[in-house]
Amino acid sequence: MRFSLLYAAAALAALAPAGIGHAATIVLNNGSPYTYKVHANSAGSGTSLTLHTKQIQSLVKVSSSDMIDVGNGDGEAQVTGIGHFDFSDVTIDPALGFTIMQFKIDGPNGNTPGHDFDLLVTFVGGATQTFSNVLLPANDKLDIVAGMNEVIDKITFSDMRSAAGAAQQFRALKQISFEAAAPAVPEPATWAMMIGGLGLVGAAARRRRVAFRTA
Repeated sequence: MRFSLLYAAAALAALAPAGIGHAATIVLNNGSPYTYKVHANSAGSGTSLTLHTKQIQSLVKVSSSDMIDVGNGDGEAQVTGIGHFDFSDVTIDPALGFTIMQFKIDGPNGNTPGHDFDLLVTFVGGATQTFSNVLLPANDKLDIVAGMNEVIDKITFSDMRSAAGAAQQFRALKQISFEAAAPAVPEPATWAMMIGGLGLVGAAARRRRVAFRTA
């Protein structure tokens, strides 16, 4: 079974009013990365960087209210602050909607279990779900998993806190990978409308041919 443990912080999820019916979960997962692995794309530093995925090519936007850096190579992306500074928030926004994303977070002193942070999930369509006080695991990766028939647009990490509740910052976000959502399959009613529309187009073409012959 890929998911080793349903993460306790999922129980603390609070749905925003616009997100009723949207329910992602967070799980601990030290398994292998997913299909779309995020690489640095020689994006350098700034407040908004464009990364890409391997082995399948797709763009991923990473942004923060602070200056962040992913380096000038094209290895596995590791988002950090500039110089010796950490960062207070970061948003991961793939060009493709996704159903699951894996990542590893370092607190202000690297591996800092006992710290917690907030996670905002934005679904395709604009609905949101907030996870408050997500515990930073000890040297583990986390997965954010969409609910059935849901597709996630982006996720935002913010508000790192120490075990005592003091405001802290993120040291790094790394080992990011995800699975893209499958293309939507039209509903039966949509198929019916498409077929009906094609039928009308065909009938109109036939009428034009008849009119041309009798003219």
